[in-house]
Amino acid sequence: MSTLKIKRITTELLDVPIKRPHQFSTVKVSDKSFVLVKIELSNGVTGIGEGTTPGIWWNGESVETMKLVIDRYAAPLLVEEKAAYVEKLLQKLNRHIRGNAFAKAAVEMALFDALGKTYHVPVHQLLGGHHQDKIPVRWALASGTPEGDIDEAKRHAAAGNYANFKTKSGHDAPENDARRNIRIAAGLRGHSSIGIDPNGSWDRMTVMKWMDAFFEAGIDFLEQPLPPQDFEGLARLSSMKKVPIMADESLASVQDALRLVQEKAADIFSLKIHKSGGMKNTVKIAGIAEAAGISCFGGTSLESSIGTAACVHAYASIPNLDYGSELFGPAWLADDLVKNPLVIKEGYIHVPHHPGLGVELDEAKVEKYKRKEEKGALAK
Repeated sequence: MSTLKIKRITTELLDVPIKRPHQFSTVKVSDKSFVLVKIELSNGVTGIGEGTTPGIWWNGESVETMKLVIDRYAAPLLVEEKAAYVEKLLQKLNRHIRGNAFAKAAVEMALFDALGKTYHVPVHQLLGGHHQDKIPVRWALASGTPEGDIDEAKRHAAAGNYANFKTKSGHDAPENDARRNIRIAAGLRGHSSIGIDPNGSWDRMTVMKWMDAFFEAGIDFLEQPLPPQDFEGLARLSSMKKVPIMADESLASVQDALRLVQEKAADIFSLKIHKSGGMKNTVKIAGIAEAAGISCFGGTSLESSIGTAACVHAYASIPNLDYGSELFGPAWLADDLVKNPLVIKEGYIHVPHHPGLGVELDEAKVEKYKRKEEKGALAK
């Protein structure tokens, strides 16, 4: 296996519809874009991975930038390299390509899938083995109205689909946002609870003013309430010891994790394999959190079953994943890209145990959702 080499890396842009419009802090979307990555090894095995992001507003990458970086820069660096030297290959990418964590994560995902298929083991075995067989899933409420969010959550809770929820905030002014979330929490009292995710759009004074009200409303956590660079502000909020502060956009690298620990700026780490450059880096970040006594939450970039499977393999290997996950991507999409989509039952997503990622690409779906024309100004 030491002579196993990477023979070819290809990419394709795909656009998949979602079941209902989803309101982020800056944009409302009705479909989800992906870059599909295929890595073919010298033994004929092909691994699949995907890159996706909430939008270029989130961290500066998009599926279009990922495709360009992979095609023009990453692929030439990796073709004919030894496939089993994963850490060495990742360091080579880091040395020659600055940033672009989402693109690197998509490449690493396809490589791990190919290696898992080659060795006939699930990816979690390549990451050290799994700690749990299933992971709780928290559904994100983003209908755009408090009434819509309350109704949606009650339906899911009554059906036994999901037990807990979080709201996507930041679209309104912070004061109005705070009131809206208190209203949602009150509407769900006795049924469930919520965490709040403003995507870094609130300010210190607003959060401090409303912290007691959030505590009394039973809010589970505040995910990235302040801008990513405001570590001092996050530390001040965490020191209030009211509602746990979760770091997301402030936490991308192992260096970010160490700084958050040193500054006592987070009670929970929101993990995402794309923002951290892959599964291996995500597991490293969780190890730093474990050493500091910090809990972890399995975040999502709203992946299809391909990326979600990669998340499940990584998160299942982490012992301090105390806050579950939000791996609802496959249930959120109106269709999927694999023949065997991951299934969420009774609020849990189960760890795949087939070789590689454990999902099989549906080429007919790839052809159906393949981007036929450019979007935006390039389409003119």
